[in-house]
Amino acid sequence: MNNIDKLARQMGISIGELARRIDMQPHTLRRYTRNESQPKPDLAIKIASVFGVDPAEVLGFAVAELNPLAKIPLYGSAEAGVGSDITDMDRAIDHIDRPPFLLSATSAYAVYVVGESMVPRFKSGEILYVDPAVPIRRGADCIIQLADNLKLSCIVKEYVKATDTDITVKQFNPDKQITIPKSRVTSIHLVRGSYIT
Repeated sequence: MNNIDKLARQMGISIGELARRIDMQPHTLRRYTRNESQPKPDLAIKIASVFGVDPAEVLGFAVAELNPLAKIPLYGSAEAGVGSDITDMDRAIDHIDRPPFLLSATSAYAVYVVGESMVPRFKSGEILYVDPAVPIRRGADCIIQLADNLKLSCIVKEYVKATDTDITVKQFNPDKQITIPKSRVTSIHLVRGSYIT
């Protein structure tokens, strides 16, 4: 039994809005919310990215010792490849204490910084606290979630701008702007704080 309807109510997102965000017909999504059918992993990943939760929570599996008031999911295993700065978002590697400034952010999560592309602002191994509910603004540090081949990953960059087809972000090492097709982007979430481990 999945938790799509429960999570949508907790996050204050209508099923119609959720369907729009994941590019699905509302009547099809409602079949899942009534538990007439169970979502496949790729759909669970899309829904989880909207809610900012672990896909296992969408599917109705218990997330180990998850108390939504005390803990937030931490993502952090890196993609393979030299110089890669992509973080795997398919499943949380841990659940960590929720910082006080995120007590009311029910969909908050955290990620380890991977790679050196944001030095000196963020260093590899630093933990970033993310609040999906806060709007993104130009010049803000953000987590960009990307979906490729049924896999969800993320990168940390500075938000520059968006058009109808692309988003533009900035990194610092080396200093350059990067354009990403919107078709690859599942969400852009604001970084609210960091912690150096």
